[in-house]
Amino acid sequence: MSAHDGALRDAAAPIASLIAKSEKARHKLAPGTWQHAMLSDNLDALYMATKLMSGDAGARDGIAPDAMRHALRAFASMIARTERAAATSKPGTAQHTLLANRLHALGLAEALIAETLDAGHT
Repeated sequence: MSAHDGALRDAAAPIASLIAKSEKARHKLAPGTWQHAMLSDNLDALYMATKLMSGDAGARDGIAPDAMRHALRAFASMIARTERAAATSKPGTAQHTLLANRLHALGLAEALIAETLDAGHT
């Protein structure tokens, strides 16, 4: 197992937490609203990252390049929002730690999707 695999394994928990939180929030929103659409896009991106992070070589098969590009846009948005929230949280607090861990995991997931897209694995 490489260091890269270990980092991806460590990123799994923050990603899973964000999925659970996002699913719960999406259920409270009316379908057809921009908020519901945004959360749906974010969840698609997070599920794609989880699939790729599984380490299964076949996980990359069947993911269209357009879907990966769409996921990269969703990750860029999630990362920007997380960075803004982290900038306003006090270092040493649980909230700051949660946001730092989430930001790290989102960055790893974004990089994995970008690498997969660049490598031409579709």
